[in-house]
Amino acid sequence: MENELNTIVATNIVPPELTITYDDMHSLWGGTTITVRGDGAMETRTREIGAHEAQLSRKQIDERELINLIRLLIEVRAWEQVTAEASPVPDESRATLMLDLVDNSTRVWERVNEMAANNRLVQIKSLLEILARPSTTGITLPF
Repeated sequence: MENELNTIVATNIVPPELTITYDDMHSLWGGTTITVRGDGAMETRTREIGAHEAQLSRKQIDERELINLIRLLIEVRAWEQVTAEASPVPDESRATLMLDLVDNSTRVWERVNEMAANNRLVQIKSLLEILARPSTTGITLPF
């Protein structure tokens, strides 16, 4: 995945088949699922604690925002699993990041309560939440 992402940044050409999905949805605690496609289509599902259904929003982000997201993925080496594999404990909440591009895909995860200390997926989630806002005009990106 590293080569593919570096090629995207070098050429400024984002394949429409690219899919980036961040997910920290938990059956008890709610959470967020954000998916961005290579054509700039973005979908956000957010469910609050106790809510039966997630709120859905969609928007289109521009190529510059998408390239900045891909730069962040490269910076944090988002395709590498850092957290050691372990069976989940009861009620443990995990965040996952899935990157899909044609015949190449990767999935990594972190425990939600370790995300701030790891400082990887939390950066990606933060940028995705900024991009998901109704208007990103005039917002300075955090990198």
